[in-house]
This record gives sequence, structure tokens and C-alpha cells, in this order.
Amino acid sequence: MAQRVCVVGAGVIGLSSAVRIQQKVPGVQVTVLAEKFSPYTTSDGAAGFWEPYILNDTPPELITHWGSETWDHLKTLYLSPASADVGVTLLSGYHVHKQPQQDPAWASKVFGFRHLTKQELQLFPGFSSGWFSTHLLCEGRKYLPWLMTKFKKAGGKVQQWKVTSLTELADHYDVVVNCCGIGARELVGDNTVEPVRGQVYRVNAPWVKHFLIARDVNSYIIPCANNVVLGGTAQKGNWNLSPHPTDSKDIWEGCCQLVPSLRKCKVDHEWVGLRPNRPKVRLERETIGNGSSRLEVVHNYGHGGSGVTLHWGCAQQASSLVQEALVSLQLKPKL
Repeated sequence: MAQRVCVVGAGVIGLSSAVRIQQKVPGVQVTVLAEKFSPYTTSDGAAGFWEPYILNDTPPELITHWGSETWDHLKTLYLSPASADVGVTLLSGYHVHKQPQQDPAWASKVFGFRHLTKQELQLFPGFSSGWFSTHLLCEGRKYLPWLMTKFKKAGGKVQQWKVTSLTELADHYDVVVNCCGIGARELVGDNTVEPVRGQVYRVNAPWVKHFLIARDVNSYIIPCANNVVLGGTAQKGNWNLSPHPTDSKDIWEGCCQLVPSLRKCKVDHEWVGLRPNRPKVRLERETIGNGSSRLEVVHNYGHGGSGVTLHWGCAQQASSLVQEALVSLQLKPKL
């Protein structure tokens, strides 16, 4: 009988983990359980810009490792004929600062990182320094359906279900992979998980070709395939999923000050998502219960604003932990 693995959650962390488990553990039967699927996940609304963001005390070496593996994975997809269907592309642009900043840890990974010249800084009044670089962009609205198709073609099963306790899965699966993001607060009682609320506009502005990120004024502009993302907010502890008029005004004015021509653009819609914030990413094994009620769990959640940036590297590690858990069950079968 095939070993049974259940992945809870169908965002970019859950689906990438499910696909990587299939690839790494031959013969395993993988099922994805989730309350929401694309296009209704947080990953669908994210711009998908590769850059580590809101990771708090996650060890820098892990951020570098997971981020690098994800970058290499996305680069491979970009170089494939399917890149447009997958939603992966290259995007160049600017980070601008009020005061000089140290080079970021990711500077050596992205393409063409350099400091802005005095002539370039004239484009951004009020900012004294900045960087230019080329990043990979992975749009969830295309990438998640691609992952789901890949998962199903490999024999994966999918069920819409709100899991209220991991122990309810013990009789049906050998290993459970917890990728429920912000839902981990309720599902596993992790009170360190809190939302970081992100509100954005999606606008039609096809003349905007470069990203522009100004953290000092909480503004960013990220062109995607069919529209441009204007952001944004990063409000800890705020669970409100409805656009707030004050935030809408601040985002609009902030982005229009950076690129005045945006005042002429047409708004497509506003969107709000809750980033799953935590003191650090939780990616580890845990054994719940014992004997016949024993359940092997792999936790993979708490990626803050870096779900897309870290997803494939974390999926790689999660799949290795699933392998270890399955081996431990063979050595210590349930009684």
C-alpha cells in the first residue's frame, strides 16, 4: 500500500511542497486539503516579486539558502518555453532611499545590481541614494494553476476541506504537512502567528515598465503581465480584509508622487491580503501523540512577505523532512 501524505493548504507554499514531495518520494500518494484554492488564496493576490521581505528573526543563512534555491528554480522556468503560461518573467527597476543603505544580502543573486548614478537620482526627487537591479517575478494567478495541473498529472488528489485539527487526519495519513499560513494560529494554536495586512491597487498603466520600491515612504510600484500593482501597507495585527479608504488614499498619493503619470491610469480593483507573519519561519518535524494515534507532522509556514521568494527552497526541505518521517514510521510502525 502506498504511503499517504496530506498537505494542508493550497497557496504557493502548500502546492510547491506537494509537487516536490511527489518528485522526491516515489510511489507516495499525496493529497492536498484546503478551504480555499486559486484564485482565492493570498498567493494569488501577491505581486510575486522575488525579494526577501518581513522575515524577522529567520536566520540569514536560511533565507539565503531557501531564496537561492527558489531563484534558481524560477530562472529555469523563465528559460523554458512555458514561462508565459507559468507566470515567470524578468523585471528591472529601482529601489530608492532617503538615506544611504547597506547593500542587501540578495545583491549578489539578482542580475545587474548596481548603485544609482547622480543623473538617475534626478528622476526621484527627495531620495538621496538607490539601486538598480533585475529580479524574477512569479505571478501567483498563473503559477498556482500550473502547479496544480502538475500535481494532478502526477496522481495527486485534491479535496476542499477546512481542517480544524491535525489529529483528525491521523487515521487517514502517515504524514501531514502543515502549510496553512495565517491559519496556523488557529489550527495548531501558534499564537506567534499574526497577520501583516497588505492592501494594494491593481491598475491599468501599460506605460510603466520598471518596478519602483521606496520603503521609506511605504510605496511600491510593480508592473505585472496584465496590470500594475500599487502598494502598499504592512500593518501588523490587522485582520481587516476590506480595503480601507485611508489606506487607499495613502497608497494612491504615495505612488502618484513617485510616478505622476499614474494619476491618468484606470483602476482595475483593490485587494487586501494577510501575510503570515511569525518571529521566524517554522520548517520542522513534529510527532503528535503516540501509538495508534501517532501522527508525523512537517510544519512549513510563517513566511511573512516572502512566500514566493522562499517557496521552492522551503518545499525542498519540507520534502526531505517528509522522507525522514516516512522512514521513521517504517522503523517504528503504529501499534
